[in-house]
Amino acid sequence: MEPDLSRIRRKLTGRYVVISAFVLLVFGLAVFLEVSRARTALLREQVQQLASAAASQMPLILHEVEEYNLLPSQTAHLESGHVALLDAGSTNLDQKRIVLLNKNRIVLSQFGTMPFDLQAVLPTSQFDQRQYLNLPSGIAYWRPVYLRETSASDRQLEGYVLSAVSTANADRELMRLRNGLLVGSAMGALAAAVLSQWMVGTSLKPIRDQIRRLVRFTSDASHELRHPLTAIRAVMGSVRERGYLQRAEPELAHKLALVDQATTAMANLVDDLLLLTRLDRTMPDHKHWRRFDLAELAEDLLALYEERARNLGVQLALDLQRPAWVTGDPDQLRRLMINLLVNAMQITPAGSSVRVAIHQQGHQLALVVDDQGPGIPPEQRQLVFERFWQADASRTGPNSGLGLSIARSIADVHGGSIEAQSASSGGCRMVVLLPTCP
Repeated sequence: MEPDLSRIRRKLTGRYVVISAFVLLVFGLAVFLEVSRARTALLREQVQQLASAAASQMPLILHEVEEYNLLPSQTAHLESGHVALLDAGSTNLDQKRIVLLNKNRIVLSQFGTMPFDLQAVLPTSQFDQRQYLNLPSGIAYWRPVYLRETSASDRQLEGYVLSAVSTANADRELMRLRNGLLVGSAMGALAAAVLSQWMVGTSLKPIRDQIRRLVRFTSDASHELRHPLTAIRAVMGSVRERGYLQRAEPELAHKLALVDQATTAMANLVDDLLLLTRLDRTMPDHKHWRRFDLAELAEDLLALYEERARNLGVQLALDLQRPAWVTGDPDQLRRLMINLLVNAMQITPAGSSVRVAIHQQGHQLALVVDDQGPGIPPEQRQLVFERFWQADASRTGPNSGLGLSIARSIADVHGGSIEAQSASSGGCRMVVLLPTCP
C-alpha cells in the first residue's frame, strides 16, 4: 500500500517555484531599475557637459554675430563660422543637438543631427534657471549663459544654451536588458521547478517510507488480530448455542458476556482499520464501482434503521431529490451513510429527529445529515474527522472514533469532500459533496 504524498509534493514544489520566481523577478527588477537610473544619470551628465562646452563658446559666437551684423551682406557665412567655433571635429554630435539662443530666445546657431521640434521643447517659464527637459526620445538641458557668474547682482545675461541627447540607443539597450532578465527569470523558474521536484521528492522519501511501514504494520496487525478474534467469537458462539451461559453462575455469565461484547468491539475496530488501510491506497480500486441512484440507497438505509431509531426515540426524516446518480462503490458509500446516520442517531436526544437530504448543488451531489444533538464548536469541526478523535463524552458511545474518519476517506476516494457545519436546529450538519454523473 502506497501513501499518497503526491498532493503535498505538488504543493511544496509549487511554493518553491513561486518563491524562486519571485526572488528572480525582484532581483531582475532591481538590476533593471539600477541600470535605468545609472543610464539616466549618465545621459544627464552628458547633456550637461554639452551645454557647458557650448556655453563657453557663447561670447565668441556673440562677438561674431555682432561683427556679422555690421556687414552689408554675406548672410550665408554665419552658420559655418559658428560650427567652426564649437570645434565639431573633436566633438561627436551624432544623435545630439546644440542650440544657442540670444537673451531674447532667438536662435543664433544650431549643431548636431538629432531631430526634434524646437518650439515644443523650449521651456515656457523660469528661463533664468537651469533645468532638464523631457523629449519624446531623448533628454534636453536648458542653461542660461551670463557674462559674470560671481554674484546674482552684477551678472549680465548673454543668452541661452539648449543641449539634447537622443536616448534611442539607450532605450534599445534597456529593452534588450529587460528581455534578457525576463528570459533569465523564466529559465531560472523552470530550473527551480525541476530542482524543487527533485529536492521535495528526496525530502519526502523518508516520510513516505515511514508511512509505508506504518500502513503495512497496521494492515499486518489487523490481519493477525482477526485470527484470534475469530477464534474467540467462535468459542463464544458455541457457548451460547450449547446453553452454557444459562447454566453458569451469574457472575461467570456476566464476565463471559463482557468478553463477548469486548470481542465484538475489537473485531469491529479491526475491520475499520483494515478498511482504512484499503482506502489509504494511492490509486482507488474501481473494480466494484458502478453507476447507481444514491437516493434509492438512502431510502433503503433509513428503512433498515427505522426500528433502531424508534427504540432510541428518534424520528428519521427524508428529503430526496431524484434521481441522484453517482458513480462509485455502493458498499463504501453505504458505509459512509451508515456512519453518518448512526453517529447522528447516537447523539440526538430522544424526542428529536434526524434529517437526511440529497439534492443537486451545481455539478455536485450533496448528501446532508442533520441532527439535533449538542453540536460541534467551530474550532473542533476539522478535528472530528481525525482518527480516534471524539469531541466530548456525549459523542463517545460504543464506537471506536473511526466512523467519521472512514467517511472522509470514502469521500476522498470518490473525488468528493465532507464538512461539518452548524445545523439550523443548533445541532451538527454533515455535508458530503460527491461528483454527479448524468
